Amino acid sequence: MPERPVETGDDMRAMAPLLVFALALPCAAQVSDVKDRVRRDALDAALVLTSPYAAGVPIVLASVPPESASPSVEAWTVFREDGKGDRVVVYTQSSVFICASRHTPVHTNPYICLLKLASIIVHEAWHFRNGPDEAGAYEAQLQFLEVRGGGSAAKIAEGVRRARDRVKAQNKQAGDEARRRYREPPH
Repeated sequence: MPERPVETGDDMRAMAPLLVFALALPCAAQVSDVKDRVRRDALDAALVLTSPYAAGVPIVLASVPPESASPSVEAWTVFREDGKGDRVVVYTQSSVFICASRHTPVHTNPYICLLKLASIIVHEAWHFRNGPDEAGAYEAQLQFLEVRGGGSAAKIAEGVRRARDRVKAQNKQAGDEARRRYREPPH
């Protein structure tokens, strides 16, 4: 049996990057799996709260928003060419999703974040079933929060009402501008 040559320090230094690379691969995969599991757990917890409002709605997670999204996007509905809902997408980099997916004692009340995320999913589930009308989606979201009751739900509902009113004002302004452009009398 031939003798194995004695490895020198140079040989070991040459192998060190390969060893580091080999050890790093499983760690990266594990981190990704843990992140995916934590994200999925947060979504599942929110879905438990939405029951039955989001039943049967395909929901996926995304870490990149669409180009046309506002800076504060939390979720959106993707529609098919025929106008019917295709799926609801929850943005994992939104502050509400990040808050809902934290299981640390540092965070004061993750339930509030889960409840808000659940209400957002209810809003998008309404769009999925009924189309792009914001008024109906906000009403569904507010009804969901009323059913949940309590101080946390009331605080979230206050923010939802402000968002609804902002959207209504924007839609009215856009309608007024369109009527002026086309010289239609206001209704």
